[in-house]
Amino acid sequence: MSTYTTSKRAKNGMIVLTLFTGISTVLWGCSGSIGTVEKKNTKAAAQKTNSGTPVELVFTFWGSNYEKQAVEKMVDSFNSSHPNIHVTSQHIPVDYEMKMNTRMATHELPDVAYLDTPLALKWGKEGKLLNFTPYLNQFPEFKDRLPQSKLYPEPGNFIGTTIAGDDYNLFYNKDLFKEAGQDLPPSKVEKAWSWDQFIEVAQKMTKDKNGKHPNEAGFDENNIVQYGFDFPRDFHGWFPYLRSNGSDIASEDGKTYTMNSPQAVEVIQSLQDLIYKYHVSPTPMEKKNSPDVSVQLQTKKIAMVHAGAWSLLDLASLKFNFGVGVLPKFKDPKTGFFGAGAVIFATTKHPKEALEFYTYYNDPAQVNLYSEGLWMPIVDKYYKDTKSIDSWANNSAHPSEFKTAAVDYMLKYGEPTPNLTLINYLEIQNQINPALDQVWLNKRSAKEVLDELKDKVQPLLQGRYSQTQIK
Repeated sequence: MSTYTTSKRAKNGMIVLTLFTGISTVLWGCSGSIGTVEKKNTKAAAQKTNSGTPVELVFTFWGSNYEKQAVEKMVDSFNSSHPNIHVTSQHIPVDYEMKMNTRMATHELPDVAYLDTPLALKWGKEGKLLNFTPYLNQFPEFKDRLPQSKLYPEPGNFIGTTIAGDDYNLFYNKDLFKEAGQDLPPSKVEKAWSWDQFIEVAQKMTKDKNGKHPNEAGFDENNIVQYGFDFPRDFHGWFPYLRSNGSDIASEDGKTYTMNSPQAVEVIQSLQDLIYKYHVSPTPMEKKNSPDVSVQLQTKKIAMVHAGAWSLLDLASLKFNFGVGVLPKFKDPKTGFFGAGAVIFATTKHPKEALEFYTYYNDPAQVNLYSEGLWMPIVDKYYKDTKSIDSWANNSAHPSEFKTAAVDYMLKYGEPTPNLTLINYLEIQNQINPALDQVWLNKRSAKEVLDELKDKVQPLLQGRYSQTQIK
């Protein structure tokens, strides 16, 4: 899914390694020290059919204990309802990517697996993953997946989808806004704040120990008791604003560095200014020992946070009056579409049965992680059909404004994040994140850092993965 950690729980199918530090791990998701693989032979015993022993599949996944329980319940349900197939789940709570690389080297791969998206796209291009294309007539369900969720390492090579989808929103403490006499952040795109409007509100929602705001005489920037805003310091926190301002890391074809364009420089400098010019967002040192941002929202240390929709799981568990809004904009309204991959390895001996399981496990009707707030679906009907939307989003984990602020927002304005599109993104982010740390620490200006990054990032740019849609 950290210095700005959203949660230690899984997000979008992923557990946090360390998010929002200048070292984002695209495994918004996997994690930490070396650990053991947990195997679970599901409660549903392998059942025999008239044709003999059921097909055996192995499924590996990451996640917190909470996600582990939900996934295992889904596997039990699948086994009970599919007597011709038996799935054994293997929970890998730590060092997931390292262990998958080891399994690839030793030829001990599972059939179906979660897989960090950049690695999935790389292995897909190398032919190590099943190409779903020959099976699409047998599995028409894939035609109903959101375009942003579909993974194409190259045209004609469809290796599956993200596990789920999530966008980025403003989450806020409604009681704080009420106490300050401020209107709530907009939940509809047509009313999204401009950047200047956003700064004005963030200043009003920031105060020092004497109750003064940053735009008032006598404000004590060294004794701030409530910040107006906080944001991730990796791509999760700045990519949507780059797109909003008409820029990106690279050109449309992914081969030319563009992150030092005037529009990109304006975005990164504006984010630095939130910390050091306007004093509405905490410094890295202030964030270092702070509680999770969900707790800071609850305890009124922060009024608004930019975070992924997966934060709903934690926010709902804290039982306070929170809301969700759309992000402020520079030019055009934009949010991101973020997701980790799910794949079937080309070595599986049972591709059709693996696909049958694959189409089952990311359905909100089978997994409660959608209704609990951890994931957003990737199936069209769960964004377009009122009854289907209500089946996962009409509950206490999702505020009443969630439909317009997140469901409609992502469907129309969700841009695939760079880990889903740029070839070599892991190598690229390893250059960008440490460089931007100098901005977040106020050691250098955005323009200096972004200009200098050109020589480091340009050699790594090899284009974008295909975004071809299934016809």
